[in-house]
Amino acid sequence: MSTDTDDAKPSQPQEEITRSRHERRRRQTRERIANTALTLFVERGYDAVTIAEIAEAADVAKQTVVNHFPAKEDLLLAWHRPVEADVIDMIDQLPLSTPLPEFLKEELPRLFTDLPELPETPDHEDPRAAVDERLVGVFAVIQNSPTLQDALRLRGARYQEDLAAILADRVPVHLGPVAARAIAAFILTTVTAMIEEATRLRGAGRSPEQITADLTDRLGRALDVLHTGIGSVGGRATSSE
Repeated sequence: MSTDTDDAKPSQPQEEITRSRHERRRRQTRERIANTALTLFVERGYDAVTIAEIAEAADVAKQTVVNHFPAKEDLLLAWHRPVEADVIDMIDQLPLSTPLPEFLKEELPRLFTDLPELPETPDHEDPRAAVDERLVGVFAVIQNSPTLQDALRLRGARYQEDLAAILADRVPVHLGPVAARAIAAFILTTVTAMIEEATRLRGAGRSPEQITADLTDRLGRALDVLHTGIGSVGGRATSSE
């Protein structure tokens, strides 16, 4: 004689299949929207393309675009996760007992080692080539749109607030929240400078190994300032005496 539990078992695989299909369709819709948006941005420029036009070209409702990408700039960031976001995640997961400057000096250059290489010529036999070509398009769209650059700067300010909140637990209490915000600004500004320097070095024809070595040296000198100026940062928060 079957029980209620036995009767319920056959339905579980079907529910999982249904969820899997739903997630797959959702991913496909998101990818179609992002692809369509990037194509239109490259062809016509970021400022000239509306969300309604993206929705029409992707054959979805305007609200569907907004549901997947709440802000217009998210349509581009779908192709390129900002390094700043990776840095914030790294610090958020870092044990409080680990000194922050030493950790950043060791780990940050690895993030820049993994930055996508921009291909000199298309090579569609390489599965990364199409992605890299799209990234070239992303960077070109950003460079040609002051409006988008402003939106990304505002996003950067939100990154700074997020990082400052995380750093609050690493900064001695007597230094207060202003110090946490100052350290967050220092770290993210350093990251931005590294991105710009990596781009400059690539344009100068430096090899990936040379770029990594140069960035490691320059990052070390920058973080020495952080370590010297606030050497107590990196340990657990302490109360003022």
